[in-house]
Amino acid sequence: MMSDFRFEEQKMTSLRHKITDDIRKAIFQGKLKPGDRLREVDMAKQMGVSRGPIREAMRMLEQEGVINSQPYKETMVAEISAEEVMEVLVPIRLTIELFAIRKALPNIQEPQIERLTQIIADMKEGAAQKDLHKIVDCDLAFHEYLVTLSNVPNLLGIWTTIFNRIRLHFIVQGQTYEDFNDLWHNHELLLAKIKEGNLAEIYEELTRHIEDFNSGFLEDK
Repeated sequence: MMSDFRFEEQKMTSLRHKITDDIRKAIFQGKLKPGDRLREVDMAKQMGVSRGPIREAMRMLEQEGVINSQPYKETMVAEISAEEVMEVLVPIRLTIELFAIRKALPNIQEPQIERLTQIIADMKEGAAQKDLHKIVDCDLAFHEYLVTLSNVPNLLGIWTTIFNRIRLHFIVQGQTYEDFNDLWHNHELLLAKIKEGNLAEIYEELTRHIEDFNSGFLEDK
């Protein structure tokens, strides 16, 4: 059986991306939990759409690493262990972002700095509201933008899969921050190093940023 959570009926013919967003939000908000089965027929009925766009959305989410689907078997929300996060996903994420920032640095000028600064401002607002989902969305936006600035084909897709699986583990486990201000403060430190433009110092700060944050998040879990 699926979770008791129900999707809203779609009022208009839905685009694949709209349906994908709705399913993704349900997962990251904990309404659908790891191991929950996702049945195309039930979801299509709840949304008032055909199974075609549901199937396309499921394929996209599988590529993002948040659901698992195997031929002739059920499709389920992915289950990600702390071991996978720390021993596999975090090291891969760090490798990708170190490579990306080296490629992106020549492309980071005042407009890019302004956008990163605005993301941090939104993160501060989320911290003041104690809105975990907003904080994590801003974290995603900050690092996603840096990877995008690398202009390396296909790198964003690989990074997104890694980040989403890490994010899924944190969110659905109910893990949170002791201090909601920690994340925006850490991003300010990283942005300061990016502004200075010293690649070795950026590498050092980015490594600390990713490794310390994730290990602290998983401590005693």
